[in-house]
Amino acid sequence: MCAASPAASSDATAPDDSVRAVVDAGGEPWSRILVLLERRRCELPLGSVLELHSANPQVRSSVREWCRLTGSTLLAEEETGDVSAYRIKLPPPPVHGTPTPFPVPKPESP
Repeated sequence: MCAASPAASSDATAPDDSVRAVVDAGGEPWSRILVLLERRRCELPLGSVLELHSANPQVRSSVREWCRLTGSTLLAEEETGDVSAYRIKLPPPPVHGTPTPFPVPKPESP
């Protein structure tokens, strides 16, 4: 799990859907792309948009599943020749006052 970093004050005027980072994965397999996406997800502020470029056609379903699991939104998907580009919006910051899940302690064994 990663800690979210707050947006810089200069980012306050940037449009919500402007791309903050691009991950150019070439033809890498999903296992390698996943590591790259997770690293970027941890580095970027919540609500940021990142773009993934991949020449691996098998990535499409994995990107959709990763978005679902992380609470991210797949904004757009475009194909140009052999390369697909995916615009992904990371989950927004929680609304103030929204409860956050916390771990439930396990009962101790006798």
